[in-house]
Amino acid sequence: MTVVPSCSVSAPWSGARSRGWLGIAPSLVAETLSGVADPLAAWLRPGPVAPPEQVAAALARALLPPEADDPPPAWLRTDQRLSFSRAVAAIRQYGGAVLADWVGTGKTFIGLAIAQTLDPGRPIHVLAPAVLRVQWRAAATQTGCQILLHSHELLSRGRLPAAEPGVVLIDESHRFRTPSTNRYETLAPWCVGRSGLLLSATPVVNRLDDLGHQLLLFVRDDALAWAQVPSLRRLGGSAAAGALAQLVITGEDRTSSLPPVTLRDIRPLDSERTHFRTLHAGIRGLELSRDRAIAGMLRSVLLVALASSPLAVADTLGRYRSLLQHALDARAAGHLVSRQEIRRIVGVDGEQLVLWPLVSEGGQSPELALDDLEAAETLERLARVWALLPDAKVRALRALVADGKPSLVFTQAVATVRYLRHQLGRGVAWCTGQAAGLDGLLAARESVLDWFRRPGLPADGPSVRPRLLVSTDVASEGLDLPLVGRVVHYDLPWTAVRLEQRSGRALRLGSRQHSVELIRFLPPRRLESALRREAILASKAALPDWLGLGRDQRAPWRVRARLAARWEHVPPAFGVAVISGDAPAMVGGIRIELADGSVRQVVRARLNGGWSDGDALIARVLDGAWGGTQSRALVQGKLRAGLRGLAVPVRAALRTMYGARLTGLRSEPARRMLRRVHCLAREAARVRNGERLALLERGLRLLRRGHTAGETRLIANWITLPPNDLLQSFARLPVEQPTSEVVRVELVGILLVEASDRGR
Repeated sequence: MTVVPSCSVSAPWSGARSRGWLGIAPSLVAETLSGVADPLAAWLRPGPVAPPEQVAAALARALLPPEADDPPPAWLRTDQRLSFSRAVAAIRQYGGAVLADWVGTGKTFIGLAIAQTLDPGRPIHVLAPAVLRVQWRAAATQTGCQILLHSHELLSRGRLPAAEPGVVLIDESHRFRTPSTNRYETLAPWCVGRSGLLLSATPVVNRLDDLGHQLLLFVRDDALAWAQVPSLRRLGGSAAAGALAQLVITGEDRTSSLPPVTLRDIRPLDSERTHFRTLHAGIRGLELSRDRAIAGMLRSVLLVALASSPLAVADTLGRYRSLLQHALDARAAGHLVSRQEIRRIVGVDGEQLVLWPLVSEGGQSPELALDDLEAAETLERLARVWALLPDAKVRALRALVADGKPSLVFTQAVATVRYLRHQLGRGVAWCTGQAAGLDGLLAARESVLDWFRRPGLPADGPSVRPRLLVSTDVASEGLDLPLVGRVVHYDLPWTAVRLEQRSGRALRLGSRQHSVELIRFLPPRRLESALRREAILASKAALPDWLGLGRDQRAPWRVRARLAARWEHVPPAFGVAVISGDAPAMVGGIRIELADGSVRQVVRARLNGGWSDGDALIARVLDGAWGGTQSRALVQGKLRAGLRGLAVPVRAALRTMYGARLTGLRSEPARRMLRRVHCLAREAARVRNGERLALLERGLRLLRRGHTAGETRLIANWITLPPNDLLQSFARLPVEQPTSEVVRVELVGILLVEASDRGR
């Protein structure tokens, strides 16, 4: 039997945060003790009866992420300040966050304002793609911020940023969605002990884990356990979408301020007589490999090139022919084909590297169909002839851009950029990862891009400003090209994120165009069944919308923002209210205070017996309080029943918080280190070495909580350290480490809905 005193015992807990619970244990002052069926429900003491509208206003506010009170810099736009205040609060509470405002809304300036506020007077670390360095330097000069700039490309080569302290801004953070990449492995340990902001309008590319891996650079794995998301490494379930609003920051909905958009799909009808059809049939007829997986992968590479341009398929067939010739020569000499040899043959471009899986890691020769060599040579010759002619796709593009509207054309293959330069006539600016220019002349990439982002012609520019820019995806991220009025997806990418990134070069605040056209060139139907590009893009586009990162007005953060805005002029009241409705329902809010002083708020709704954090359901119940009055005097029995019901989601949240540390959700290195530290602690206790026990306790505090990606790698390195070196590592840890221990659980409010006679 659990007993509680009739008086409140919450006061001593406030002192327990600083002096330890055992040092100031609560005192029971009561003449009688009574048993309770649910101890947690007994702790959830309801406030006074209050007007329904005011209780609903308090619950609606509790749905929103916390906001900081810091004044933003004067140079920050008014519409950017909500993102600023939410991100500052999130980073102080969790150590990091993702700023996922829509493309073209000024995330660069918001990020600088956040970093300057969090750590004033110190330089700001900016990690960005090399192509965006000029843009970041210009923003820093404009705002007076001091930045330490380091490129993603340098991280990929293993070069660390400067060691100076300071807040970190990672631009285009979706490039850090894969922990196995060299750039991630380099950066993660450097981020330990730092706070940072990740900037990306499209943080989710292929799966929800993309977002988790980015957050783990700064945020601990169990940061959202209080919201029943036990691990950022294993995101999933309906609870994740609402909880992630704490870490994925979005501000005002500014999509209405963007230029109007016209969407159009074009599927050119191939009228090249036999060229396309012959190549398609020939590629389908290649054996490629006796391994079905290898054959399917290589055939996909060839068909993607065929969908792009005649020159792209000619170059890809040429690489395949060279691969076969090299494999024949290697077999004749008694050698195996190696990855290094294939790399020298196929080059280093992204679409070429797809060929690499043909060679196994173990160095065994891939089982290529060497009899394909003659057919590959014939197909390549045909494609080279076809590349001298305009195909149906390029003729459709000519007709599209004939109106002179400034247009940005994206392709996947470098060869297609060359093909379009020759087929579209004079005045074509172009940009790839290797070079940039105008027609056949080379030019600095920044000069080429300036023709599409600066109203005045550069001094060294052409006499007539180019109206057409053809580019690979090197220009698809971060760049501001406000003079562009049309974005053409000449080749469809594999992800919806890439589509959004491309479109965002023109579809952004500050555009000089009254409207923006977005054009997709769809592959021929003969190829669509094999490539499935449209189906893949549609499936991958659903995930950002589910998280509230798309334009869907039903996105969770938009629903919550509209709900809170409806009640913003009503003074909130922390209490209890009862209204009449069609069916019994309830909305309850809980405030969880942690030992580090931070606060978490959870709002749940119950209808038909089940609890939910669905925003639409919460909004539906709260809407009943609009203009409503208390239905009658509060019935204590129903209130107690409501409290017992509300204890269910509270108990689930607390169980997840503590279970995340106790039920095996730790990484394998952390579990191994815990066992080792416990063994060392037993030895230290046996010889009464208090100094060593104190250091081991410091290590245990870190091992028992969640970890960032860098901390996980740090712990993995500890496993092989000798005991003395391990203790020295523990000595360098902070004495007081943040803790997620719960010290207080309180009610925000309860809105009960009783079924009216009409609804029964």
